[in-house]
Amino acid sequence: MLQRFALESETLAQARLAAKKPRLVFQLLIFLAVMLASSGVMGVLIGLPLGILRGLGIGEDESLYTLLSLLACAAEIAVPIIYCVCLERRPVRSVGCGKRGWLREYLLGFAAGAAALCGAAGLAAACGAMSFRLNSGVSWGMLALFLLGFLIQGAGEEFMLRGYFMVSLANRVPLAAAVGISAVVFALLHLGNDGVTALAIVNLTLFGVLAGVYMLRRDSIWGVCAFHSAWNFFQGNILGVQVSGGSMGPSLFSASVSGSDWITGGSFGLEGGLAVTAALAVGIALVLLLPRKGRKRTIKS
Repeated sequence: MLQRFALESETLAQARLAAKKPRLVFQLLIFLAVMLASSGVMGVLIGLPLGILRGLGIGEDESLYTLLSLLACAAEIAVPIIYCVCLERRPVRSVGCGKRGWLREYLLGFAAGAAALCGAAGLAAACGAMSFRLNSGVSWGMLALFLLGFLIQGAGEEFMLRGYFMVSLANRVPLAAAVGISAVVFALLHLGNDGVTALAIVNLTLFGVLAGVYMLRRDSIWGVCAFHSAWNFFQGNILGVQVSGGSMGPSLFSASVSGSDWITGGSFGLEGGLAVTAALAVGIALVLLLPRKGRKRTIKS
């Protein structure tokens, strides 16, 4: 099935026009370098405003640092694109950011991400493992800022892991391997997070597989960027659940855990539990059954 995606994908066809196609071992090393470069830029984007605030005598809190960290993920969009265009000499379209129908793809992806996460939370609640209580006095302005932050953060991780890394790998290894390697790497990047477990790593790998096949099926990165953003925003700032082991500031609801960590994910959040395993498995199956977006396009070199 993935081979058919390859034949129909303009994104992959554009990527095949790259002047440089590093072999797998070199691609892994280059990925680490791109990640380090992005982290360096992110450090500057976080440190500068914090330094200015300290100079003005304005105190900082955890929510402010978290928000700045999310906004700084813009570096994870810019640095991979610069690498792809300037060093691999791939067309910009090869990272999946075509202009045609981008808004529709984005809205569809956002709705799908919110539905998938809420479905997992609903399953946990139906099992009696979680409950949710509406918070009063929530700052809608802060929620809006965190939404903006997650729109950038979700896009950053998808441009890095899927638009750049997975697509570059697909120039050298079978497409299924490219999806799998990028998914495993995505999961391993969370090993240092608080509360991480073996099941959490499995779920994050499944999330990476879902993101990869979603992007390939829709032949666009916009939908999967939105899916990722909605998944994290609804988890942290709507339902009040830990996001990959971290607290994400103000939330519309507060989550109470009363059941097994095997379902709820414990301190890692829903992503560490079987409720998310089920949601991701259903999501992968549904994505594979989505209608084709269009006909195969022929790209000439």
